[in-house]
Formats: sequence, structure tokens, C-alpha cells
Amino acid sequence: MPIILCLDPGTAHTGLAISQEGILATPVGTIYEKDLDRLVGKLIPYLAQFSPDKIVIGVPEYGPIVAFARDLSQKLHGVYAGEIIFYQEDLSSGIARKTMKDLKKTLVKRKREEHQTAAALILQDYLDSL
Repeated sequence: MPIILCLDPGTAHTGLAISQEGILATPVGTIYEKDLDRLVGKLIPYLAQFSPDKIVIGVPEYGPIVAFARDLSQKLHGVYAGEIIFYQEDLSSGIARKTMKDLKKTLVKRKREEHQTAAALILQDYLDSL
């Protein structure tokens, strides 16, 4: 089964999720970094740990994250030889916040886990579309 790493990039943070069996997405963590080069540097340990066959990058329909995701993909190609896919997503962070609130998670946990939960929602949507 392919291992797929999903990134939900933001202007100050990037959520990460993984699917190791191609069926279920699991939140992994959040990297708080604005600088693109440092972000890629902080992603390298995740690439080494999971050895993904594919990276899925969640991209909204429009806005500044579109260009950021494109630039991130180009930088990742310098350290990652596998396939990188852009997957259209909108409102994943809002859905993540609502889901965690419905699960009665505290505000502190919601803030800490929002971006990785959004990445898991994007990845699960991608997996379900296959």
C-alpha cells in the first residue's frame, strides 16, 4: 500500500497528516514556520520517518496559499523524488475547528490540533476520491 503524506500549508503554519495503508488519514503534527526554506528543512525529518510514496498538498481555489503551495512544491522537489499532487480544498480549517468543537475538545487542544486535523480531512477526502 502506498504511504501518502498530506500537507495543509498556511502562511504561518503547515498541518501534516499521513496514510500508511491508503485507507485512513491520521493527523501527524503542525509545523509553525513562515519561511519556505526553513519549512522544507523542518519537513525533511517527516520525509525520512515516513518515506512517503506521494505527497498531497491541499490548495484552495484562490488566494495567497495557491502561490505558496506551488513554491513549496518546487522546493520539495529538491529534497523529495516522489510524486507531488495538488488537491483542491476549501474551508478545511473551518471544518476541522467545528469537528473538534463537536468532539468537546478544549480551546487549547483545538488551536494546537486544528492544522493537522485539517490536513487529515484533506487527505481523507483525497483517499475517498480514489
